[in-house]
Amino acid sequence: MEEPVTIVCPNCGFSKSVAHSAIPAGARNVSCPRCRTIFALSIFDRPEAALNDHAAGDRQAEVATPAHHEDESQKTATDPLPGPLNDGPAAQRERMLDFSFKGTGSEYFGIWIVNTLLKLITLGIYSAWAKVRKRRYFYGSTTLHNEPFDYLADPMALFKGWVIGAVAFLLYMLSSRVSQVMSMIVGLIIFIAVPWLIVRSRMFSTRNSSHRNIRFSFRPNYSEAYLVFLGLPLLASFTLGIMMPYATYRQKRFLVENSSYGMTQFSFHATAKDFYLFFIRITLVALAILTSMAVIFFLAYGGSAHILGAIAAKTPAAAQSLALFSMLGFFIFYFYVGTYVQTALTNLTWNATSVGDCRFTSMLRVRDMVWLYLSNAVAITCSLGLLIPWASVRMARYRFARLKVTTQKELDGFIAQARSDEISATGEEIGDIFGVNVDFGF
Repeated sequence: MEEPVTIVCPNCGFSKSVAHSAIPAGARNVSCPRCRTIFALSIFDRPEAALNDHAAGDRQAEVATPAHHEDESQKTATDPLPGPLNDGPAAQRERMLDFSFKGTGSEYFGIWIVNTLLKLITLGIYSAWAKVRKRRYFYGSTTLHNEPFDYLADPMALFKGWVIGAVAFLLYMLSSRVSQVMSMIVGLIIFIAVPWLIVRSRMFSTRNSSHRNIRFSFRPNYSEAYLVFLGLPLLASFTLGIMMPYATYRQKRFLVENSSYGMTQFSFHATAKDFYLFFIRITLVALAILTSMAVIFFLAYGGSAHILGAIAAKTPAAAQSLALFSMLGFFIFYFYVGTYVQTALTNLTWNATSVGDCRFTSMLRVRDMVWLYLSNAVAITCSLGLLIPWASVRMARYRFARLKVTTQKELDGFIAQARSDEISATGEEIGDIFGVNVDFGF
């Protein structure tokens, strides 16, 4: 009678006894149904070994080495085993990998308060070191599949860029006092430089970011940058906004498709149609809110401009309440629509992004973001700014809790890119000083 062999998952300890004859010839890997880990079979577990070993009795399989320690060329696409230990080809099984943020408000408060005080004492000179300390904390507290990210920038490189940015800002301020024409010329130069600043900032931030010792990178495509960040927005302004969805789509695609993780380039799968449909939904939401506000206003104040005018003339208190109601309604409208746009656009961008076999899924909810923004604003105001670290950590924890990666393979398949020359931080620091936004929700 054929004796079974016990196969044990090295990750979670799940085991199953399988007859040698049930293991296909040439099978090298097996996937665990409990934790989805793919691991290598020991040579003693394979049927060809059993044929050469007639004296084999009861024995357990050796605890196998996880498959990612093998040479990639030795892996097989599928190693089917009967029963619950293998329920399909490993290559077709998707795994959901979680992002998480493990930082705390109390930890970040210590970094934040020191950074704030030193920036004040040094008149901003410490800003470069403060930025590196902050980013190293947030990167190191962010994990994907329990592996943290790293921020590797040299504070001195950022400081050099900060000095250049500070000098440019001082020249702009002085020119505005000396001559209006000179101020306009300097402002025009800065405006024309925005696409260059975005590219250089993106190159620096990605080059100094890594995960699992593999760095990110960004390919400098200046001609396309000027098209999507300068040409298309100008064209959109002349078309009464009709081209704005297309401009937004091209900007997102530019930022994604020029980014790489190691030697693997990111891909963007959304289309211009997706962005036009997105903006149509935004318009419908805005119209629905405005209509609701108009109906409430109509019912609350008698529904007649003549009556409203009479009330305002006879009772100043009614006029003041009317003005207050109008301001409050506008704030609610602007805040909700702005949050809706930012949240939905972030989801659209991430859900259309992939790198290699990995696809991103963002599940931010508008009501959650509204609550976070409002409660954070109240907490920061009531604490005179001391709860800024708590609010920042709270927002980061929510964002990463709602971001996932779906993949069919291990993350070990990515190959690091050869180290290139260091990237100057000038673009990033000038962009920060002049308020150039380089994130765009991605």
